[in-house]
Parts: sequence; structure tokens; C-alpha cells
Amino acid sequence: MTSRRIFKWCLVGAALIIGGVALYFLALYLAASTALGATARAMWIAYCAQLVLLAAVLLYAAAHPRRISRQVVGVLALMPTLSTVMLFWFAAGRAGGLLLGVAAALMLVAALTWPIGAADDEAPIASQALRFPGGPRAP
Repeated sequence: MTSRRIFKWCLVGAALIIGGVALYFLALYLAASTALGATARAMWIAYCAQLVLLAAVLLYAAAHPRRISRQVVGVLALMPTLSTVMLFWFAAGRAGGLLLGVAAALMLVAALTWPIGAADDEAPIASQALRFPGGPRAP
């Protein structure tokens, strides 16, 4: 398996896991929303929205690796990592926390196997002019 395939499947797998965890937490919210205060409900919905947006960014990165950097994915991997730690520390959430940990590991593997030529081969002509002082490469 090439590094580009590993990269793509790791990001897609992490996005699917994070999206599934968001749906799982949303289902838990619907079951427990009557027992929560207004602030807790708002934070719960915001956390689900954060997970959905993170999954969307990962799918975008898998489809267009040249438009996002590996450092961004590495930093974004901190979000599910910290969520995993917080869930195990405070809520003892086993299923959601474990899945978020797996997604964070997949994101780190994707950042480490980022396609090397993605930024050079498919870069827009305007950005190529910055790397080649004589002007952009001919098409």
C-alpha cells in the first residue's frame, strides 16, 4: 500500500469515526436533554458541532491534500486527543473516548504519511512563482 493510500484512508477513517462519535453524542443528548441545564445543553451541542466540523475538515484534507498542511492536521489531532483524556478523566466515557483516541491516532499517522509531492506537483501557479524566482513553470 502506498503512502498516499495510507494517508487517505487514515483521514477518511478518522473522519468517519469522529462523525460517528458526534452522532452518538447527539443521540445521548436527545436522551438526556431534559435533565441538563441550558448551559450544559449549549455546550453539548457545540461539542457535537465541533466534531462534525472536524470530520468535514478531515474529509476535505483527504480529497485535497495540497490545500491543507500536515502541520494543521497534526494540530487538529490534539482536539480528539484532549477530548479522549477529558472523557476518561472526568466522565469515564469508554466508547466515545476510545473511538476519539483511535481517530486521533489515525490523524497522526496521516500527518506522518502525508504525500510529499502533493504540495509541489499540484501547487497553483501563483505559489510556484514564489519558489522559482524566474517565474512560474510552464504548463
